[in-house]
Amino acid sequence: MTDDKLFLLCIDGSENSFRAAGFIGGIAKELDATVTVLLVLHEEEVAEYPRDLADDEYDSESKIGPAIEALEGLDVDHAISIQIGNPKEIIIDMSAKYDAIVMGYKGMTGRTFSEVLFGGVAEHVLRHSKKPVLMVP
Repeated sequence: MTDDKLFLLCIDGSENSFRAAGFIGGIAKELDATVTVLLVLHEEEVAEYPRDLADDEYDSESKIGPAIEALEGLDVDHAISIQIGNPKEIIIDMSAKYDAIVMGYKGMTGRTFSEVLFGGVAEHVLRHSKKPVLMVP
């Protein structure tokens, strides 16, 4: 068994998720941890996504590029996972392999108070995760 720390960074293309990348990047560097950057695309987004899902190069205008740039700028070990499906389910399923989940919280996109504060996906992850969840404003 390894003592390596593994963080699951959930990216959705929002400024909050990019701030989360910089935040966890600093922590990961101190802990010599690895960060997996997760982007979950809905089925209808796949045709619109500007990159081949197997492409390793992401520009600063993609949904994942600024997060990768932040981690690379801090020289943090990272991996990329792009999944297709329901973000709520995929994040919870994938989190079993990680020490913690890191997300940005969104703002005024939900309906309930907690969804307004955290966003629908973030609120679901907070309620259902068996791992620690770090929400970054």
